Amino acid sequence: MLNRQFLTFVGIGLLVVAVALAITLWGTKGAHLELQGKILKVRTLPTDEKNSIVVVDFRVTNESKQNFIVQDATVVITTADGKPLECDPIARQDVNRVMEYYKVLGPKYNETLIQRDKVAGGATMDRMVAASVPLTEEELGKRKALAVRLHDVDGPTFELTEGKR
Repeated sequence: MLNRQFLTFVGIGLLVVAVALAITLWGTKGAHLELQGKILKVRTLPTDEKNSIVVVDFRVTNESKQNFIVQDATVVITTADGKPLECDPIARQDVNRVMEYYKVLGPKYNETLIQRDKVAGGATMDRMVAASVPLTEEELGKRKALAVRLHDVDGPTFELTEGKR
């Protein structure tokens, strides 16, 4: 049988280990890259009978102390039948031309996200991405989901998902 004194020492030992673990986890809280964000607006434009352009405005907040440096961003659409479709990105200068020429898309609210854009630790950034989609505007309107995947130069990937109607 275990005596009372031994159980007291084991309990104190477990408490000390728990406190040390909590202090360690709290101390490294900001060291792990963590992006939070949301998609603010999605605009679509048919380019021909089988293809469209999607323009996505979004906001991200870097909740860590580390910088997030963009390697690339991809737009992924989940079609009405549930299949994921990765779209072809459109370069910043081409997005600027599209936004100038097709006034039906509305104003350009944010700058286009490019490689090496940086979200500093604790900062918030509004950007947009545009992509060419091999779907008609009607098929695009019936999508189940739309996501923007942001890839950091050091490897982590974060996904912002549209709150579909």
